[in-house]
Amino acid sequence: MSFSIERYKEESKKLDTTGVAWADVTAHSLSKGDLFCLHYMMDIENHVPLYLSHLLVTRACMDPILTAFLACWNYEELWHGENLGKLLNLYGIQFDTQDRIARVRANLGVQNSISILTTMAGSWLSKDFSAVYLSIGAINELSTLTGYAALIRKSNHPVLADLLSRIIKDERRHFAFYYNSAKEWLAGNEKAQRFDRWMLDRVWVPVGKGVKRQEEVDALALYLFDDEQGEEDLLALDEKIGRLPGLSGIKLMSRALYEARARARQNPDWAWRLIETESWAIARPKHSPVAELTGRRGGDPSYQLVEAD
Repeated sequence: MSFSIERYKEESKKLDTTGVAWADVTAHSLSKGDLFCLHYMMDIENHVPLYLSHLLVTRACMDPILTAFLACWNYEELWHGENLGKLLNLYGIQFDTQDRIARVRANLGVQNSISILTTMAGSWLSKDFSAVYLSIGAINELSTLTGYAALIRKSNHPVLADLLSRIIKDERRHFAFYYNSAKEWLAGNEKAQRFDRWMLDRVWVPVGKGVKRQEEVDALALYLFDDEQGEEDLLALDEKIGRLPGLSGIKLMSRALYEARARARQNPDWAWRLIETESWAIARPKHSPVAELTGRRGGDPSYQLVEAD
């Protein structure tokens, strides 16, 4: 699994949706679980610029290869979120995309600023912090494309399958970069290996945690992976990440699934109630009005499911 940054820069582009049968979106139904996952995935794809802001205050900003990759990666991820939102709109779920993104960010409050400061401090205190965010990048990209593949299997919606298959191709390239960069950093560096494993065991969280509440993260995990095939996919994911130097036998995604199952056993309504009640909308921030943070004007856009023709 090789990666050429020069080739990637030349080939990086907006997601190609030529030939996607957008007109057929409403010809096939999506379950409440499918819709929950799509909203979650859209929000996290649209959150990438804030994640990028965390990386650029670390030592990553000094590495021209890393910054070249991140510039292209950020642009490609933008179009993932845009097209997931487009599919939802065409299905009949109406919302103002920019207002939704602003609300997601505003609801983070001071959490985002604190996270940036701690990430920056950790990076400059230890040069091996780079191994951690490269490993996390590999895990997150692999879990993202695994999640998209699971949603294709669950939804059985041909237009969604086509769109997600195209996005998966991008995510595979992103994974290849992070994985190979992490492998290069960790190879022969026992200190970095120990630090990387210690940090992953203690600070890694599933994609979206922090932006989404624990119950929302569990709802996604249980819907996509709480069956034999899903569990096998997560175990295979852990096994692949375990091939990185120093990470043999590590269990992250499978552990997240087992912990979600344990919480659901304690409370049978846990997570599934979010899917059943169609908890898609993003609440207006309590203490940080979007208009004050972004300068946007206008009323409160409606957010509702409308009947398709």
